[in-house]
Amino acid sequence: MNETKEMRLAAINNLIKFISERGRRFFYRERNRMTGEPQTAYLKLKNNRIYFVDAYTSKEVYAYSGYPHDGFSHGGTLWALVCDFSIFVRTGKSSNGKHGYGGLYSGDWGHGDEIQEEIINYAKEIGYLE
Repeated sequence: MNETKEMRLAAINNLIKFISERGRRFFYRERNRMTGEPQTAYLKLKNNRIYFVDAYTSKEVYAYSGYPHDGFSHGGTLWALVCDFSIFVRTGKSSNGKHGYGGLYSGDWGHGDEIQEEIINYAKEIGYLE
């Protein structure tokens, strides 16, 4: 894959936004704890490391495998997805499901089939899924 880390980061942030606008609206909060405003989570590069900026707490959480750090307001399945996103940004290789939850192909997200298929197709378009 020829894209830069920054390009992959932008692609994943677009995927996070895409997910946040559909179905169960993961990664989105109508009211951020700090600002009171709607916010969508995103990844950012800081000192060449990847951080997840939580939509509820606004905290930067180092996006590396292991138990989610203080400031992450979502569950373990979303943490696993964030870690897989981080691997993709770092390496350019699809890392779907490496953290034991089945990835975006899993049928356990609670969306309708049509919405899940939209998310999967978009993830394929940006190169996250094969």
